[in-house]
Amino acid sequence: MASGTKINAWEWDVRVRERNLRKGTFDEKDVEKHLASLPDVADQSDAVTTAQPALGGRSD
Repeated sequence: MASGTKINAWEWDVRVRERNLRKGTFDEKDVEKHLASLPDVADQSDAVTTAQPALGGRSD
């Protein structure tokens, strides 16, 4: 990433991020730095269970 260039929040979306990595818009060090800066909010989350019939067959 060019020095002083700010990356928009939408560019961190996994699909956009992969494209930008391939294009050289930013590199793995930028991604690592961004991920390290994210707060850990695991203790604020709730587990969500959703049936996946396509993966495990029917539950009839």
